[in-house]
Amino acid sequence: MANVDWNAAAYDKIADPMFAWGSENLVKLNLRGNERVLDAGCGSGRLTEVLLQKLPEGTVVALDASPKMLEQARAKLASHGARVEFIAASLEEFTLATPVDGVFSNAVFHWVPDHDKMFRALHRALKPEGWLVAEFGGMGNLARALRRAQNLAESAAFRGQFAEFEAGPHFENAADTRRRLETAGFRVQECALLNRTARFSTGERFASFMENVVLRQPIAQLNAEQRRAYLGELARQTLAAEGEYMLDYVRVQVRATA
Repeated sequence: MANVDWNAAAYDKIADPMFAWGSENLVKLNLRGNERVLDAGCGSGRLTEVLLQKLPEGTVVALDASPKMLEQARAKLASHGARVEFIAASLEEFTLATPVDGVFSNAVFHWVPDHDKMFRALHRALKPEGWLVAEFGGMGNLARALRRAQNLAESAAFRGQFAEFEAGPHFENAADTRRRLETAGFRVQECALLNRTARFSTGERFASFMENVVLRQPIAQLNAEQRRAYLGELARQTLAAEGEYMLDYVRVQVRATA
């Protein structure tokens, strides 16, 4: 399936679970305040702005592969001027002219196909003893939600509307992630799975999140009427099965040094 770029404006409004979980990890960073930090997959810039607040004398390299996300981030972070450097690149292949003190990443790595290449590139970007703190989708992530979504796509009501049903990301277990990190040259302090739950107050917000985040690639195959019908039924089934509009997340949390 061809990659579908993000609706960055929609993501900025609805990605509250990612923002909340990323904010938790930012609080844990022990920063002096003058570091140079890579935000690896900056997205719309919501968390980048929080990171900049923790670096009053520092700078951030905001890197993302999505042109629309970078455009949104540039607008959001314009007031920070030269303290932010924007780079459009894949995390598998980027290089930095000047190494960074640390790498922060939230809800991104599972969208990157080759984790071996990604971790090697991240290691090259760091100064000696530089740090990596990241959280991303792990094995079992969204298992119930994706199974429900695929079953609905294959049901009589929607059969034939999807040429294929592939959400896009891949999720790895903690053991394989640790091995890939160590092979790339990292010393791993933490690499473990964590269960999280994303909850939405209304079916409309749940449907918007599914459309613009979890299912953005398969949903792109549908016209507007098909999209409304599919997402409405998916929200109804989720409420009936779970008792609330929720998503079953499993995350990998990583802390490592170069």
